[in-house]
Amino acid sequence: MTTDTPAEMFFERLTRWPKTIILLGLLLIVATGSFIPTLQKDTRSDAFMPPDHPALVYRDKVQEIFGLKDPMVIAVVNDGEHGIFNPQSLTLVAWLSLELEEIANIDPNRITSLATENDVIGTEDGMLVEPFFEETPTTQQEADAIRIAVMDFPLFVGSIAARDGSATLIVAELEDQAAAQTTYQALLELVERAPKGAGDTIHVAGEGAVSGYMGAYIDADAKRLNPFAALVITFVLFIAFRTLRGALLPNLVVLGTVASALGLMAAFGVPFFVITNALPVVLIGIAVADSIHIMSQYYEEVAQHPKANSQQLAVQAMVKMWRPITLTTLTTMAGFLGLSIASIMPPMEYFGIFAMVGVAVAWLYSMTVVPAFLTLLKPGQSRAFQSNTASSNHKGSDKFGQMMSYLGRFVIKRPGVVLTIGAVVIISGIVGATKLELNEARITIFQKDEAIVKADHAINSNLDGAHYLDIVIETPNIEDLFKPQHLQQIEALQDYVTTLPHVNGSTSIVDYLKQMNRALNSDDKAAYQLPDNAEMVAQQFLLYSASGDPSDFEKEVDYDYRLANVRVRLDSGLYSVEKAVVEAVEYYLETNFNAIDIKTSGIRASLSGRVNIDYHWIKSLGDSHFYSVAISLLLVMAMAALSMRSAVAGFITVIPVAVSVLLIYAVMGFTNIWLAIGTSMFAAIAIGLGVDFSVHTIERLQVLIKKGGRSIDEAITELYPSTGRALLFNFAALTLGFGVLTTSEVVPLMRFGALVAVAVTSSFIASMTILPALIKVLKPRFIGLEKTE
Repeated sequence: MTTDTPAEMFFERLTRWPKTIILLGLLLIVATGSFIPTLQKDTRSDAFMPPDHPALVYRDKVQEIFGLKDPMVIAVVNDGEHGIFNPQSLTLVAWLSLELEEIANIDPNRITSLATENDVIGTEDGMLVEPFFEETPTTQQEADAIRIAVMDFPLFVGSIAARDGSATLIVAELEDQAAAQTTYQALLELVERAPKGAGDTIHVAGEGAVSGYMGAYIDADAKRLNPFAALVITFVLFIAFRTLRGALLPNLVVLGTVASALGLMAAFGVPFFVITNALPVVLIGIAVADSIHIMSQYYEEVAQHPKANSQQLAVQAMVKMWRPITLTTLTTMAGFLGLSIASIMPPMEYFGIFAMVGVAVAWLYSMTVVPAFLTLLKPGQSRAFQSNTASSNHKGSDKFGQMMSYLGRFVIKRPGVVLTIGAVVIISGIVGATKLELNEARITIFQKDEAIVKADHAINSNLDGAHYLDIVIETPNIEDLFKPQHLQQIEALQDYVTTLPHVNGSTSIVDYLKQMNRALNSDDKAAYQLPDNAEMVAQQFLLYSASGDPSDFEKEVDYDYRLANVRVRLDSGLYSVEKAVVEAVEYYLETNFNAIDIKTSGIRASLSGRVNIDYHWIKSLGDSHFYSVAISLLLVMAMAALSMRSAVAGFITVIPVAVSVLLIYAVMGFTNIWLAIGTSMFAAIAIGLGVDFSVHTIERLQVLIKKGGRSIDEAITELYPSTGRALLFNFAALTLGFGVLTTSEVVPLMRFGALVAVAVTSSFIASMTILPALIKVLKPRFIGLEKTE
């Protein structure tokens, strides 16, 4: 063996210092891995929008004025004869309301329940504002009186008390959404020691609870999935090479890859998002792929050159593998770059960026640390690789190589059949893509039997719902909200929104004014209407302040009575529901509310709140999906074209991954699987991962034809038992690694893992069938053969 080429000279010099290379590799793992404990989680749905998104900026502005942060919601349900209006249940509500004030991160001034809210009743002197109960009731008669008072106040019926009296809500706003997980755990502990009465059931839900519960989900998933994925892939490696070094050495590359990506995330202050849970599994599969090809070539060298020393074997394996590994690294990075630059969602942007970092580090370790270790270790044969120097058809291959050879013979004999099947998949995928439905609901992140899902169902089925759309009313002048025409517009708006599907009620300052007007008219129900002049409105607020607290209205109106908020309650967080409501309200505002005498009145309304935020970020998910896929494909194609110095090569390289993506679209479209957060990333990631199969296939055929002088059929025949076998185990490692995600407790990750596993499978099959068949039929110039007649 001589060292004439630049590659041979480089690896010969590198392997002179194996211990130094290994030490540097270990130091990099320690240096980057030391940051991982500082990695912060971000489970907010707000994280899926850029901080400067207009909807998010406006929502933050609204929060500063009215509060209205995403709350924790506690539901007390009692299906007994009297519902929650019995002494024990009301005592429980009062106890929970008081105890919540002591929990860190709960705003004690922003707790809403039957125990904190006031009734407005008429008196001889005007009106009286008093709590529904100051002392907890001790008899059923007292509880019945509270029920009558609550049910006689329309504002609270459906919002915090079920219309049939079976349930009530305690709404507690958080001071810091980032601490939702700790707060949620504290609430669960509070619920456990709560003095529940007969028939009482307590549920904890709300957007704050979802974020808190998700934090625990991420922790549990990460601790279980990542080691499981590593074990599965190690098992695949052992089957592939049947040696300890073949099974363990790739894991060092995995360790360096994952530690560097996650460590650098922490070092740069990038949080760990829900979808980041998939990143370690993606990186494990990528890191192992390079090692599989190097180790396969190494064991072939050992079988063919049994007298060579460790350094010679390592150098020759790297000389033959550095180019395809570098090509696949570049094309994979291009795929993840497409994901990063095409998405406007920070979690996906960062996923793409740090996946690229991981891919680069995997390449670095594969090119340096792996040959360094192989140089230090004594040459060792693998039973999976026997000497085949005398055989060009690899009769010495094991059963996996022989199985791939059978596939190769089929492709050579039936290229037309292979290409026809590929065409059918492409057409089906295009049709399926047109049937895709964009939909999502945060609660579907969890398994159906989880407590948070049961709580969400209990609240949405017993009360008006815990999904809030805020409509912010702006007027130009102080106390403009005293004007009857403005209040009547708000009232008309509320009447309209309640006609929309899944909207069960709304709350605004109008509801308080109508209740006060009724109180001032001897509690006559016919007087539950707005005052007819601004002076009466001002007087009602003044009378209320005599026995009540003006801050009772801080969620509905600002201090200057210029801004108001209408909180609309929906019983579903499903995007398709929210989309219908948001777009209907936007149309109403544009054509009615904001169009009414705008030059003279100046009153305007805009949307805000959780439902509006969710609508915008999920809509952007759908808007950017196909753009992201197209960008990833184009970047991968461009990188392949540049690397192979052929535009045709670039185009042919992406055909297998395009087929795999279209196959998934066909499955999703024809089986009604939503395009959602867990399924939207699969395409860009499948492109980045699946292109490896194409690149290795094309590069090996080029080498066999250009340098080896093989005919196209001879090259294809020789491709399968060697490179094909390595790609088989590459495919197995990726598919089983992503298959681990199907055991995730987080439903979107489970769907994501399944789709990527299927996409990788179809990409491997397409690369091993469609690609060689296409090259055999077309005989493109870049492969080294001229097309013949």
